[in-house]
Amino acid sequence: MDFADTFRTSVHGGLDKVLGQSGAEAVLMHMKMTDNLPDPAEFHKKLLALFGVQGTLSLERAIVKDLAVRLRWSLTVLKMEESFDFSATMRAIEKGVKA
Repeated sequence: MDFADTFRTSVHGGLDKVLGQSGAEAVLMHMKMTDNLPDPAEFHKKLLALFGVQGTLSLERAIVKDLAVRLRWSLTVLKMEESFDFSATMRAIEKGVKA
């Protein structure tokens, strides 16, 4: 399984859940990310610029949840209330996928 493909699918899945399909498309188009998504850290920065901290947190949690469900992972990755770090979570998931 290719992490990049799964990440891309989960970004769409997570954004669709929160913003609806047309909202997700508009955001990705605005971020110039309709085809290729950058690494999670770059994606995080672009979300922050658009949605601020709280909005970004909601969107990233939806993306991580979508990814965890696709990979049949435990949703405990979402339990880190205070210290949720999208980039670190994505790196951990990517390592897990490759392991």
